[in-house]
Amino acid sequence: MNELAKIGKKRTILISISVFLISLHTIYYYHSLRPDLDGLKLLQQIIRFLLTVGLLYAAYIGKKWAKIIVVILFSITVLGAIFGIATTLELPFINTVPFYVMIFVYGNGISHFGFSKSYKTFFDYQNRIKGNSN
Repeated sequence: MNELAKIGKKRTILISISVFLISLHTIYYYHSLRPDLDGLKLLQQIIRFLLTVGLLYAAYIGKKWAKIIVVILFSITVLGAIFGIATTLELPFINTVPFYVMIFVYGNGISHFGFSKSYKTFFDYQNRIKGNSN
């Protein structure tokens, strides 16, 4: 693995961890504000989290379909966060910080998975070494 592919691997892992942390924070924050636990909503959120893990793993091992879906979903998330900021302008800035974090993390994800030369090199390396079919 050359140096550019190593950088791509490292950035892929860091972005994935960041997305996992945002997902876990969202699940915790939703349920911490509720007086009682909504079991159905928690189950839905856990399933969504596991699907996120699976999708990012597929992108990590070099599946082209996963890379495309990641870029599309991250783009939708950035648009949703921008909308969230626009609809909460009257709230204190501290309440909108999670939206800014989402824009930063998911924007980096779009840049990395969609346009990064290091990810492209790592993606090619994963497919060449493991013989993945996309």
